[in-house]
Amino acid sequence: MAKGTIFLMLLVCLWAQVLIFSAATEGNDGGRTVPTTSGDVRGTVQYINDLPDKPIYTFLGIPYAAPPVGNLRFSAPQPAAPWEGVRDATKLGPFCPQGQVVFQIFPFKFEHHNMDEDCLSLNIETPTVEKDAKLPVMLWIHGGGLSMGMGHVVPFAALAAKQDVVVVNINYRLGALGFLSTGDENAPGNVGFLDQVEAMIWVKENIQNFGGDPDRVTIFGESAGGLSVSYQVASPLGKGLFQRAISQSGTYSTMEVLPKPLELAAKLAKEVGCDAKDSASLVDCLRQKTADEILEGSLRMMKMGSGEMGEYFGPVLDGNFLPEHPKDLYHDGQANAVEYLLGVNNHEFGFVMPSLTGPLGFGQGMTEDAFLHELEKLIDRTYQGAKKDSVIAAAREVYRYNPDDPMAVQHQYTLFAGDQMFVAPTVDTANKHAASGSNVYLYENHYVHSASAATRPEWVGCDHGDDTTSMSGWPFIDVHLAAGGVIPNTADDKKFSADMMAFWANFARTGDPSDHTGGPADSPAVPEWPQYTPVNPAYMNLDMTSSSDVGLHPDRMALWNDVIPKLVASSDKEEL
Repeated sequence: MAKGTIFLMLLVCLWAQVLIFSAATEGNDGGRTVPTTSGDVRGTVQYINDLPDKPIYTFLGIPYAAPPVGNLRFSAPQPAAPWEGVRDATKLGPFCPQGQVVFQIFPFKFEHHNMDEDCLSLNIETPTVEKDAKLPVMLWIHGGGLSMGMGHVVPFAALAAKQDVVVVNINYRLGALGFLSTGDENAPGNVGFLDQVEAMIWVKENIQNFGGDPDRVTIFGESAGGLSVSYQVASPLGKGLFQRAISQSGTYSTMEVLPKPLELAAKLAKEVGCDAKDSASLVDCLRQKTADEILEGSLRMMKMGSGEMGEYFGPVLDGNFLPEHPKDLYHDGQANAVEYLLGVNNHEFGFVMPSLTGPLGFGQGMTEDAFLHELEKLIDRTYQGAKKDSVIAAAREVYRYNPDDPMAVQHQYTLFAGDQMFVAPTVDTANKHAASGSNVYLYENHYVHSASAATRPEWVGCDHGDDTTSMSGWPFIDVHLAAGGVIPNTADDKKFSADMMAFWANFARTGDPSDHTGGPADSPAVPEWPQYTPVNPAYMNLDMTSSSDVGLHPDRMALWNDVIPKLVASSDKEEL
């Protein structure tokens, strides 16, 4: 994916997540004390609007790893230290260091704005704390381009209450603190992913005390959370820690492995005043800097808001979490054999992302010259060395438009950009995972919550991040605005949200999104969702009335996953 887009990639998903923050009613009465391997924790309870007599036991800010400070900065996480007595788990822990933009662009209430390098905590929402309940567990990995975000932006009380599942969400290290690498033992990289693994280990060891089944864990996430899930599915370190996975709007090729991580680390070192002679002295110097100095230096490298192509920290081949590229792990049969549900929204690059990262004047239409210029820029950034004329000609055959209709040209621009970043990577991952022999379910989401639709032009479809509001149960809680008041919900919003939560929880419970066996008696009946295979690429259109189909945009997917890679490969051969 293009470097300049990474940092902004998930502002729209955070928009949806912040909408549903701090919305359920909370109270200290009824909180329970639960033992963990580090010590006892006492939480609180919350309720959703239409189930006022069903407490959701909530535990916030539980450390799952030691503070990643000092010599543990840029290192794999270590287990949390034990404590004596009962730890208060009624307030969120600090968010991991990141830019203030996440707090500045949304008009919704945050519980706090505190950030600290000591941020490796998790939060649990569960309808029971009975050890023998063995409810399915759903572990949420947040989005934010691996550069921003936090676990508890999204309260999952409605999902826990309506579907009788235990929901866990986590903070993990972000940006340079989470993904800087020198390409050797001094800072191998991927520690943000290793944080996610450590959280899974904590869940495996402790979740039974919170009513969960440690052998029935589903990891799920959206955008950078979805691509995190995809990397976890490929990595050998996830073996046995989860049985199912859900990637919403993002898989590993949405944010590719960085080819030269040491160069990026050296740029950050120079940015913060480290005159290092080798990787060991570079890392030592960076460990002497404050977290704020590291953060500010990396934000300058990203060139946020400058209109230029910045640089980001992301996944690397580290010989441990990623011994090989995910596509090679699949080819070698090393990816985890878990059941996988994945999909996209039908207009991933519809409005918010192109408004932030697209051409000037986006939304007013586009000339054909502007379209071709954007396509050429994408090819230069993503397929270096390719014969641009051949790629452009192939793309023009697929993304057809009337050149005299600026809005039609702009629409095709939003489709090709969304396909390249999200849709094609998702379909390609579905093909690889299904070919490995595991069950796969694919979807395209069409439903837009009424509040989101009211803020955008009519020509925008289901944009990036629109799914998070329905999946997490926003329509069943009160969403508070900083200026006062709450967001209204329609009957359709509630109906679709109930269906989507049922699909997700059914999958977590049984491995089949249509099978509600063992679920609540009042869970809505949902349509049959056929399995996806490369031979029969069936998928579900999620909407007010969901229905299955076969072949998700086959011509567009063939372009990105077959035609263009072959054109790039032929260009490489000619250069040799």
